[in-house]
Amino acid sequence: MKVRERVMQMLEDIAKKIVSLQMKFPFVFIMVFAVITVLLIPGIFLLIGNVEPSLEKVLPQEIQEIESMNNMRNEFGADMMYILVFTDLDPRSPDVLRYMDSLAQKLRTREHILEVTTLADIVKDPTLNPNQKIPDSVNHAKDLLRKNPQTPLFLSNDMSYSVIRIRSDTGASAETITEVIEAIDFDIESLDYMNPGVTTQLTGFNAIDKATFDVIMSDFAMITLVSMILISIVVFITFGSLGKGMLPMIVVMTALLWTMGLAGYLNFTITVVTMVAAAMIMGLGIDFGIHVIHSYFSQRKKGASSRESLNDTMSELLRAMLGASLTTSAGFLALLFGVLPAMQTLGIILAIGISSTLVGAIFLLPVIVYLYDKKSNSNNQEPIRRKTK
Repeated sequence: MKVRERVMQMLEDIAKKIVSLQMKFPFVFIMVFAVITVLLIPGIFLLIGNVEPSLEKVLPQEIQEIESMNNMRNEFGADMMYILVFTDLDPRSPDVLRYMDSLAQKLRTREHILEVTTLADIVKDPTLNPNQKIPDSVNHAKDLLRKNPQTPLFLSNDMSYSVIRIRSDTGASAETITEVIEAIDFDIESLDYMNPGVTTQLTGFNAIDKATFDVIMSDFAMITLVSMILISIVVFITFGSLGKGMLPMIVVMTALLWTMGLAGYLNFTITVVTMVAAAMIMGLGIDFGIHVIHSYFSQRKKGASSRESLNDTMSELLRAMLGASLTTSAGFLALLFGVLPAMQTLGIILAIGISSTLVGAIFLLPVIVYLYDKKSNSNNQEPIRRKTK
């Protein structure tokens, strides 16, 4: 007998043994999956808490441009943020200048903030203003600013807003960036009593990273939910039954929980690249469940018993699902040969997801199908047993 035929026969025998155990101890299989899932749930919270919004972190840290940035950041604290101060008044008016000066004094006391420069500092330049006080009239402030060549760096051409420049040292760390931004927001709110009617807007690469973090989390949840809903609708239409349609979804959701839990324990991060993994796992993994459900109930309609239907289904599909899983995982693992860390992580997560779906389709789904079919037929007549030769 050829090697291929031996392997096929071996897989068929394995499938029959698994089905035999599943029908004999169905709740043992369910309990094993339940225990594993519970053990992996803490990893999900680790993953959700390990989000990296910085686009810089998606790149390899050893490339020259990133190394230069890190060296400069370590020496100079080169992370810049800007507060835009909009006002219907003249930004050079004494009230606005005093407000910016008070805000700057508060910000300078914050950890990770190295330097804060405002239009008020330009006005208080000792070379032009020996007493270093903010003028009491807008005309005096205009005169001082007109003489200072740095004024255009802090005042828009149309005089509609001024810029507060903040030099920080966050190391592009999502946690530190969030801490600094929250401190800035708090200090702005604490000076609300002396706000002369200005509005502020924070920007800069760090602020963009923080906004990216918020978008990643909302999109991650939205993409996963929408993907789940659309797949559920398609599966329901395919089988014409809510019960049958939910059977493959149980396996896919279990595999998704396993994948997220393992990714959390492996200290993987959610980035703009890896956030699509959940939707991809559900979209690719649902195929296994659809094939199993369709094949099983097709056999049942022909009059086969539950055992015969499961034996035929798993004997036929085990080879196909195993081959599909291995080839798909191999394709995703090819991402490991790229240089982008985020793409490498995505490849591993997707491979884990497909493998988890395969495990669920082989060891969990037949049990669920068997119990569902048994319950569905408890009040109905059992289909006629298929005659054997």
